[in-house]
Amino acid sequence: MDLPSDAVFAGAFLELNGVPVAITPRFIESRVEREAQKSWTRIEGRNLDNAEHKATKERVQNKAIIFNYDHTRITGEGLDGEPINKVVYSTLAYQWFNEMMFVLGNDSTLNRGKHIREIVDLIPLNGTGTRQDLCYADGCLPYRTGDEDVYVDFNFAAHPNLRAKFTSKQYGGVAASLLSERGKGSRLPSNAAAWMVKSEFHHRTYRNHKRMVNHLPGEEIIEASTEKTGEGYLTEVNAVWFYPGEPDNADKPELRLDLDYSYTTEQPPTNPAGFPDREGDASVREEHFMKIWDDALNSLILR
Repeated sequence: MDLPSDAVFAGAFLELNGVPVAITPRFIESRVEREAQKSWTRIEGRNLDNAEHKATKERVQNKAIIFNYDHTRITGEGLDGEPINKVVYSTLAYQWFNEMMFVLGNDSTLNRGKHIREIVDLIPLNGTGTRQDLCYADGCLPYRTGDEDVYVDFNFAAHPNLRAKFTSKQYGGVAASLLSERGKGSRLPSNAAAWMVKSEFHHRTYRNHKRMVNHLPGEEIIEASTEKTGEGYLTEVNAVWFYPGEPDNADKPELRLDLDYSYTTEQPPTNPAGFPDREGDASVREEHFMKIWDDALNSLILR
């Protein structure tokens, strides 16, 4: 996917078979160590009186630090009538690689210590971008099970109020509906008209149609709105392309690309629910926004 030269990878979030992985770029190793130590201080303090098991901290060979904590014994009877007597625990890991911080797991990641260790071992391998790899803009993981979600964020150095996001989600069950179908049948609240007048609300639809991208039948929606806020008049422009994918098909995940732009003016804009009518250092004109958007979609290639 092609983005302008000032596009900057701002971070990624992966969901790997139930394990969350947050990736933050531009981190030096010592800063990751400090972040890990802050978490360990919090974890160790609240586990001092844990009768089941104290929290553990382990440093492994690939610059990762792994915490196991909040050990809790669960007893009782299961739905099948069988007795339950087991210990659950949380796992959190920090790893530095290629000037990025990886945080794996959280308080809700239960009994996934072995799985997190497997992912930690894969991070330094940095896959080559083949079909067996899971990529996140600045690197790839040689990991593919058919149960992964990927969220990647981009900022733009020359345009601080412009943001892009790419999402890929694998899912099962019922096929996802198009975005335009999800709002059907909904009604505005009874006070919507009064709110629109009070907030001086304006709305505009630039595009709303089916759009084929790389042989994928998706939907393109570009909308803008302006409303009065405490800081002035906020205008937001959102472009989204959405492909619902196919359930239980790892090769056809749900895909979504967003491009968002916002700006605030002290006075009502002369072009409400639109783009700035004056050229500024960081402003984005309609032609520029649409070019960024169309170039990104036209260049989108799936492995």
